This record gives sequence, C-alpha cells and structure tokens, in this order.
Amino acid sequence: MEEISLIIKKIKSLGEEINEKNSELNQLKEKKKEIIEKINEMKKEIENLKNLRNDVNTKIAEKKKIREELNNKCKEISGKIKELILEKKKLSSLVREKEEDLINQIKFIDWKQQTNPLSIEEEKRLLQRRNEIEKKLLVYKHIKEINEKIDLYRSSYNELKEKANNIHNEILSLAQESRKYHESMIKSIENLKLIKSELVKIKERISSLKTEIINLKKEYNENNIKYNKIKEEMLEKKIEVIAEETKQILKKRIELAKKAEEKIKNGERLTFDEFAALLSTKE
Repeated sequence: MEEISLIIKKIKSLGEEINEKNSELNQLKEKKKEIIEKINEMKKEIENLKNLRNDVNTKIAEKKKIREELNNKCKEISGKIKELILEKKKLSSLVREKEEDLINQIKFIDWKQQTNPLSIEEEKRLLQRRNEIEKKLLVYKHIKEINEKIDLYRSSYNELKEKANNIHNEILSLAQESRKYHESMIKSIENLKLIKSELVKIKERISSLKTEIINLKKEYNENNIKYNKIKEEMLEKKIEVIAEETKQILKKRIELAKKAEEKIKNGERLTFDEFAALLSTKE
C-alpha cells in the first residue's frame, strides 16, 4: 500500500508539473507570436525609413548636380570676365589721353576747320590728326562695350551664384533630413536586433520546455503503467484470497452438511449453520 501511495503521489506531482510546463509553453507561444508581429511591424518601419532616406538622398544628388552645373557656369563666366578685363587692360594701354580730352581735341579741330581759312597742308594735317583721335576714341568705345559685357556677365554670375548658394542651403537642409531618417533607421535596426535576440531565447526555451514535457509525460506514463500493474497484482491477490476464503467456506459447508446428515441419521437436532450448509449442498 505504501508503494502505490508513493506512486499516486508521484503521478499527481508529475501531472501538476506537466500542467505548469504546458501553461508556460502556451504563454511563451503567445509571446512569440506577439514578438514576430512586432518584428514584422519594425521591418516595415525600417523599410519605410530607408525609402524616405533614399528619396531624400536622390533629391540631394539631383540638387548637387544642378549646383555643380551652376558653379561650372559661374567658372565659365568668371573666365570670360577675366579675359575681358585682360583685353580691357591691353586696350587701355593703347591710349594715354583721357577720352574727354580726345573729344575736346576733335571739337577744337572741327571748330578750327569751320572758322579759319586753312591751307591744303594744314587741312590734311588736321584731318590726319582727327583720324588718329577717332581711332583712339574707338578704343574707348570698345572699352565701354567690354565694360557693358563685364557688367552683364557679373550680373549673370551673381544671379547664378545666388541660385547655387540657395541650392547649397537646400542640400544642407535635405542632408539634415536624410541624417534624421538614417539615425531613426539605425536606432530601429538596433531595437530589432534586441527583439530578435529575445525571440531566439524564447524559441530556445520553447524547445527546452517541449523536451521537458516529453520526458515528464514519459515518466508520467511509466508511473501510470507501474500503478496499473500494482493494481492488477493487488486485484489478483485479492481474487486469490477471496477464492481461498470461498474454498474454505465451501469446505466448511461440506463438512457441516456431512455432519448434518449424520445428525439426521442419528435423529439429532441441527444447528442453523448445519441446516444452511445442508440446504446449500442440495441446491
């Protein structure tokens, strides 16, 4: 009896432990499901941040290309301005007189021609001088044209430079936006690694629990088999005892029945047990 009592206690203990392990297993499975859903959400979030960052980076690349084109145009214009300034210096070196003085000289020649009688020689000399002065004035005219070109180029240069600077500021702003998306993405990736690490631990624990439950069930079944075997043995013993008791009772009844028959033959009075035994043998 003590042995079967210990087995029953063991079976009960194993059953409770199996239930506890199954409860923990179900909780972990639910947690695993939640974590997988969270991981999928985080992957979508990371992909979204990556796309946003890449879109901004594409805009930055486009802006940089435009800025480069504008800067190249500025360099080209700057080169042309330098060429014109150099040409202007060369032209300026051709004349020493001031433009105003040259104009006054022309006016004087014209006045002299109109107001004074001149000889042919004097007329030729004045005409030659006037032609020389006009050539010098043409140099000043060309210098003015160069100055006008320089002004136009400088205006274009300043306009392009302003556009390039504005685009540069846009690039800086976009770079900050891209950095923000990138940092958020990196942070999410780090968080994802932590959650994945947690998932690995949960999977390992689930696997461990399944093994534990299998072993516990095996032990539970072994104890059940042992319990049933002992019960069968006890039942067999009980049957044997009952059979032996029945055998003894029958034997006693037969003996009483024989005794009763003897008493009847001798005309003696029967006891209740003897009478009952005699009746049972007649049935």
